[in-house]
Amino acid sequence: MNGLPAITIVLLGLVAVACGPSPSAVPATSPPASTAAPSTAEPSASGGAMELVASSEPLPPGRYTRTGFRPPVTFEVDGPWFGVQLFDGFFDVQQDVGTPDVIAVQFATPDALYGADGVAVELTDPGTAASILLENPGLTVVETSASRIGGLEGHQVTVENAGAIDAQVMRVPPGPLTILPGRRLWIAFFDTPDGILAIMVGGSVAAWDDALLTAEPVLESILVGDPG
Repeated sequence: MNGLPAITIVLLGLVAVACGPSPSAVPATSPPASTAAPSTAEPSASGGAMELVASSEPLPPGRYTRTGFRPPVTFEVDGPWFGVQLFDGFFDVQQDVGTPDVIAVQFATPDALYGADGVAVELTDPGTAASILLENPGLTVVETSASRIGGLEGHQVTVENAGAIDAQVMRVPPGPLTILPGRRLWIAFFDTPDGILAIMVGGSVAAWDDALLTAEPVLESILVGDPG
């Protein structure tokens, strides 16, 4: 299962190409920080999940969601996870924030992927994602496969930066999502009634196995759709 043995993956960020709100976080994926959500506390969401907010301290163990994100997604964390990037259409949790080996689990609603010549190609079918990214000169496609998470069946592709500069991967509501040199991104694409959902795990190439093991419990816990 390509480094995720306990997840039903038949061989997808942060989003973990890990994301950070500033260059000091050594992000692997990074939408414009100007649209980041405020870090104020918010009430618990329906279905017993807590609202994910930006955090300077590790998140308390439990189930989280992001109100307004469609499709609805909930997941569990237990460990030194932080809420870092919170946007409309993109959010993540991270470990080892601010280090070269930052790990992120990310959720996004992309409308396009960057393919040949760095041109944005509309994404209407998860099954076409790998073929689009294969044409991207800034990326190396490590592997592709079918994927199953949270009761959804989709398609997975793992990419890494192929050069010495940032490479654009996908377009999400805040803007282009990019991956830095030395980073790898596992992306699973799913078709939902609310559009295409991307679930991502990102980390450094050097510590990729550790990134997958760290992200595995979060991925296993994901539920997609309205609770109850």
